[in-house]
Amino acid sequence: MREDLLREAEAQTQEAQRRNEETLRQRREEVSARYPDIRELLERRQDLIYGSISGMLRGKAPAADLPRAMEEASGEIREALQRRGLPGDYLSPVYDCPLCQDTGFVGETVKARCECVRKRYQNLLRQAIGLRDDGAETFASFRSDVFPDETAPGEQRSQRQTMERLRALCEEWANKYPRQVPRDMVLSGKSGLGKTFLLHAMANRLIEREIPVLLISAYSFVDTARRSWYGQEDGLRELLESEVLMIDDLGIEPLVPNVTIEQLFNLINQRQRAGLATVISTNLNAEELKSRYTERIASRLTDGRICGFIPLRGRDIRNGRM
Repeated sequence: MREDLLREAEAQTQEAQRRNEETLRQRREEVSARYPDIRELLERRQDLIYGSISGMLRGKAPAADLPRAMEEASGEIREALQRRGLPGDYLSPVYDCPLCQDTGFVGETVKARCECVRKRYQNLLRQAIGLRDDGAETFASFRSDVFPDETAPGEQRSQRQTMERLRALCEEWANKYPRQVPRDMVLSGKSGLGKTFLLHAMANRLIEREIPVLLISAYSFVDTARRSWYGQEDGLRELLESEVLMIDDLGIEPLVPNVTIEQLFNLINQRQRAGLATVISTNLNAEELKSRYTERIASRLTDGRICGFIPLRGRDIRNGRM
């Protein structure tokens, strides 16, 4: 996990707790000021609580009928609220997450982070790497029916069948990581074939599995590499060390002398040597990769032992729905 985002997720949970406590406080003040009889009921119930605590401090066991008395008092408050047209639970504690009651932790003996904190963290990570958080770029939302189901001349499968197969392949990769072989993957094909969608779906699945992932565009990579080359900042370190790095649209970025090709080779080479996963989408085929980036880079992206090279072919479906 990224510690900065985890701390932010925990801070959001604490803020939710403060906000809900303030909401309850304001409601009690409002009702107590408008309805003296309800204020008296609230004070009576509070006296039951204080009396029980005071007795325990003096070594006395709480009254056996305390739970029944508390429930009766709460029932009277609910009925009084409803007579005024208010919800019966208007003065009950307010929680964003009833499971952990906005504490961020569950469990009595062994405390564990609540699912609400995990979801906040995952949303923050999606935002940080530029993913949509509406569930529109996931394997579950993938639709193969936008692809033609006719088999083109020279092909064994229709574009729809091919995309269904590739969706399953990408999902398997994301589910198996870090046990998948090969470790790296390249999605190759012209625009509008679903490369970026699959890349984002893989990233979303990794995030769901709480696996750190960094998603950048090829243009952002070159900008980062240029700044690092000229000593303006060392942004390459994060790219080199990220557990899973995803680069979208390799091939549209500018070829900056002494930067693009050299730093791309350095990035891919070091990550492969370190056993870190890199997933790339590109509009270039194998020969075009070799022509643009040299044999050194192309060989590392097309060698099936270390990188799965997956070609996508067919009709541009950018105007369709996915």
